[in-house]
Amino acid sequence: MVGGLGQRSRLLLAAGVIVFMGAYPHAPAKAAGLGGDCCADLEERVAELEATTARKGNKKVSVEVYGKVNQAVMWWDDGAEKNTYVIENGYNSTRFGFRGKAKISGDWSGGYRLEFEHRYAFGRNINQVDDDNNVDGRQLFTRHSYWYLNNKKYGELRVGLTSSPKDNINKDTMIYGNVIDTVTQDFFNMQGFFLRPKGFNTEVGNGQPSGISVSTLKYVDIARCYTAQALFDCSTRRNMIVYDSPKYFGSKEGKGFWADWGWGEDDIWSASLRYVDNWGENWQVGGGIAFEKFRDENVQNSGGGLNGFKRDIDEWAGSASVLHVPSGLFVTGAFTTSDNKDSNRQHAGVFTGTDSPEEVAWDVQAGIFRKFIDLGYSTLLVGFTNSEDGIGGACGATRRCGPNTLAGLGITTEITGSDVDKWYLALDQEVVPGAMDLYLVYQHISPEVDLVDSALNPVNIPLDDFDLIYSGARIYF
Repeated sequence: MVGGLGQRSRLLLAAGVIVFMGAYPHAPAKAAGLGGDCCADLEERVAELEATTARKGNKKVSVEVYGKVNQAVMWWDDGAEKNTYVIENGYNSTRFGFRGKAKISGDWSGGYRLEFEHRYAFGRNINQVDDDNNVDGRQLFTRHSYWYLNNKKYGELRVGLTSSPKDNINKDTMIYGNVIDTVTQDFFNMQGFFLRPKGFNTEVGNGQPSGISVSTLKYVDIARCYTAQALFDCSTRRNMIVYDSPKYFGSKEGKGFWADWGWGEDDIWSASLRYVDNWGENWQVGGGIAFEKFRDENVQNSGGGLNGFKRDIDEWAGSASVLHVPSGLFVTGAFTTSDNKDSNRQHAGVFTGTDSPEEVAWDVQAGIFRKFIDLGYSTLLVGFTNSEDGIGGACGATRRCGPNTLAGLGITTEITGSDVDKWYLALDQEVVPGAMDLYLVYQHISPEVDLVDSALNPVNIPLDDFDLIYSGARIYF
């Protein structure tokens, strides 16, 4: 009967085999029971069709499509207004990408990565008057675009838009589950919200939208580093050359110490040291520390050092965690600093004549990670974050805050510091192990700003606390 198949029928059968192989990748390449030389033509056509599929890429380079969808419903209360939004979870957004790999010879391989992020109703950008924040109509942003060379003994070299060695140093040592895609130390789902002074719930004008009595200052202005709109995850993806070492001194393959070094932009260099391993059968540990030096005049854009301006920012960050495997109990700590010595910030305080303060923040969290139900692993944690002087985005290099920068404060002031506390609870539950999670998070934020007037008198303006609850689902593919 096989010998009687026409060319069109053989092609249809070959396409069916391809679909079957995609759904069951461990199925044998040859059709069982057909036997004989009559199948040679069929196998040849299967190979030809397989070589044109996205799963294969081409005969030399494989292609993998991957990503995640992460959407949530968020309720918030800024002390005067309450509302509920449907958002893109700002802690780990919806994204998709392509990874390709080709074997060169021996231990050598090469490849590439392209990744894009969806940012409509992005949790990091929304606020009291904008629940979409679709900036310029753009919804997709490029996260990664680089090629690499890899050697199993000597490590990997990446060139292009890629993670700085310091990027995610606050996350890479969190060795329990997928909760890092639910919540971390930063303020990512409310940093775009305006600050609201206590008891000031009426419209103040100053260019603010009608019916809103907030300020021009946002949470991102008083709880961030100097180089990015984040507090702990300050290092991001940049156009760099990055070297990743293989792992050394671990208890087994894929465990132990590894180091990264990178340089790029105009110019930025960064280095990090990380460690993840098992200590016996009962303990898993992780830790890391990283440094980044910024001389790029416009941080992520070229500058050229016009008019004698010189950029000089130093940033440190690190984290450590330990998990007791039998009980599932864990604890994690993290810190971050950002010190700005730019030439336009030295003695630049409009009234005090002081330098910009050094931002220092720390976080600690503890919880349990274990399989309580058959659906998958559960993670329950409680955490606390403190940020001091994270005023990287407040009132410019001279820190001059004009009238009504804070609603109702009709005088010019200088912002000299800030203090922001955050308490949070999080529950993350696997429902399809390794593919889907449900989560619920509560955060309570207490902000303070330090101001002086032109006579160097302290200006007291208490701010309302901020509460938010968000819940959603995240599915990986």
